[in-house]
Amino acid sequence: MILNNRGLFTSTVVLVRDLVQQFKKRKRKLLFSPYFTAVDHLNFYVPKQSCFGLLGANGAGKTTTFRMLINDIQPTAGEILINGKNINQTKRDIEIGFCPQFDWLIEDLNVVETLTLFARRKIFSGGNKRKVSAAVAFMANPSLIFLDEPTTGLDAGAKRKLWSVIRAARDAGLTIIMTSHSMEECEALCTKIGIMKSGQFVCLGNLQHLKNRFGKGYAVQVKVSHEKMKEFQQELTRILPGIKIEDEQNGVLFCNVPFASSPSNSIQSTTCSSNLSLVFEVLNAKKEQNIIESYSVTQTTLEQIFVRLAGHDINNDDTLTEIASVSSQPNSNAEAVNQGMYYSISLI
Repeated sequence: MILNNRGLFTSTVVLVRDLVQQFKKRKRKLLFSPYFTAVDHLNFYVPKQSCFGLLGANGAGKTTTFRMLINDIQPTAGEILINGKNINQTKRDIEIGFCPQFDWLIEDLNVVETLTLFARRKIFSGGNKRKVSAAVAFMANPSLIFLDEPTTGLDAGAKRKLWSVIRAARDAGLTIIMTSHSMEECEALCTKIGIMKSGQFVCLGNLQHLKNRFGKGYAVQVKVSHEKMKEFQQELTRILPGIKIEDEQNGVLFCNVPFASSPSNSIQSTTCSSNLSLVFEVLNAKKEQNIIESYSVTQTTLEQIFVRLAGHDINNDDTLTEIASVSSQPNSNAEAVNQGMYYSISLI
């Protein structure tokens, strides 16, 4: 659909089609290919007024994809369109804001001087303090903003304030693509999430879709006195068929109530609601009878889905060389990239 649907040109800010990135291995093995495919024919789009979370374990291809999106490195094949323009072919500036993960601001300038400098030059890069980095990235109201680990190093209060800024920008019509190791952050901000493994998406969609599609069920925690624990476990497994008792620590019982299997999503939704209703009915009754002290029921978290699907992609970086990456397209920004100048990659 992404390859052929021309309507996506007008309805999306970012369109990625059949994106590939290969790197040449430093240590060649005769039985295997001398090239490593970091990104393997990736297809996705990011609509207007949304926040897209690009997630993946180390070595999954997330960072390589992000670098291609900001035009830091050229893809081996495929194309990236931002506001209808192929970023690898256009000679005109593309209006984006960028907050990198590491420090890129000028050490000798204070906050006001830094913001004034970047405002006048219309150059957007990240900085040494995450608050300033975010301010620089959002300056001049660009249509697209890239945030690479935006809250790294922030305390809880500052992190929540930055979340409010990101939400406000998204709701005001800006489009945001971000990476983060915080699943809580992605749950709070992202309208669409893609989890990568081995250079491809293992899941792609909004948070509720991922929970319904890949969640194992409802997580139930019950506080029970020690003398009642064994009897309660036996009764619980009898009343709630399919419940899985996963652990018991300090009088707290950790259980999982699986979604009932069904042939369609609509039927699954109805069955899940029935299961959830029964869970509450049983636990409320036990609490009124003073058999249990307290309980909680939660849906599968994004972190649980991430661990289940992404796991750990392990690539030996010592066997790869980015310099010898296989590319069918010349990198016009190679000199700037080698100098570490992120802000010289056609940003306003």
